[in-house]
Amino acid sequence: MGTPIFRIIFHIDLNAFFASCETILRPELQNLPLAITGEKSSKRGIVVTANYVARQYGVHSAMPLMQAKKKCPHLVVASANFDLYRKISQQFIQLLHEYSDQVEKASIDEAYVDVTHLYQEIHPLHLAQQIQQRIFNELKIGCSIGIAPNKFLAKMASDMKKPNGITVLRKRDLPHILWPMPIEEMFGVGKASSPKLKQLGINTIGDLVHYKDVDKIEQLFGHHALNWIENAKGNDQNPINPNKYEVPSSIGHSTTFSKDYCFDEEIKAEAKRMCIKTSNRLKKYGLYAKTISIQLKDTSFKQITRSQTVQVPIQSVNELYPIIEELFDEHWEGQALRLIGVNTTNLVNTNKVTQQLNLFNYQSFASEEKLNQTIQQIKTKHGTHLIQKGIQKGQK
Repeated sequence: MGTPIFRIIFHIDLNAFFASCETILRPELQNLPLAITGEKSSKRGIVVTANYVARQYGVHSAMPLMQAKKKCPHLVVASANFDLYRKISQQFIQLLHEYSDQVEKASIDEAYVDVTHLYQEIHPLHLAQQIQQRIFNELKIGCSIGIAPNKFLAKMASDMKKPNGITVLRKRDLPHILWPMPIEEMFGVGKASSPKLKQLGINTIGDLVHYKDVDKIEQLFGHHALNWIENAKGNDQNPINPNKYEVPSSIGHSTTFSKDYCFDEEIKAEAKRMCIKTSNRLKKYGLYAKTISIQLKDTSFKQITRSQTVQVPIQSVNELYPIIEELFDEHWEGQALRLIGVNTTNLVNTNKVTQQLNLFNYQSFASEEKLNQTIQQIKTKHGTHLIQKGIQKGQK
């Protein structure tokens, strides 16, 4: 084999990662429908992820646990164990570093690896099979691998055969493999963008490649549009960045509504969903937040952002949502909304929060918890506007 004329990039994705980690501890669950949730309460719980057995019953991430159990009455539910997930993720990255020093951790369960330098020693397909087998033997987790000349195509390839697939995607394959795919399945095109692209008649990735009015797309979507087009043509030039996966300075989620939302119940339901996503990401990074913000945008695109800062950093949905609900009740004036967002800043890691539980701050923390419970009881009985804690507030 000669020297390759292009890069050889692997994208390796651990299949149903959280659920797979759980079966390491409990092998008897291997062939049972399994869902991972932040809260095991059927009334409030949301499915974080589900294994492939559960997915056959229609169970998927972000589904309310109550609905998931209706679809699959014998569903096994386990609480998320983020300490375990981080440990196995570290082992995964360490294994990949045995093959290349050009490893980019894309998230807790996926990574890009540049293996171009190994081209003359082993065929890329055989190397992928070797890595896949090692991950299964040593970590007890299946994975899917995409092989391509760049990161974008490798990512698209790894999604084509799940679970446990290996897919090679070359530039000459794009017209008959990549371009017929629906535009919403293109990596980088979000749920909010695909309906707008479809309004332009762009229903497939190929439609995007051949769309003539590039200026119009750029006007609507900014510089992202040009990146989408180049990626779809197979021209992604982004290098592997081993230092990319750094601890973020803020973590949050927002959602744009497809219609006007006017009722507080439906808005709060979306706010709760954003809190769940935010909490899950905080747990992935092992971070806690001291400042919690809500973002509201009405139909005229006027934006309101309000925040609260707490003394004891928080992480769970049960801690985040009451603050978001309080901010919403205080600052929403009944206008129709098109967006709601939750954001957390002033982040600290788990080690710093492992409360230096001397007598003083233990008593302070215990008092705070008792106060929270009392306030919640009053709100439940008399309404949310009657009482509020004295807490630092910010706005912008």
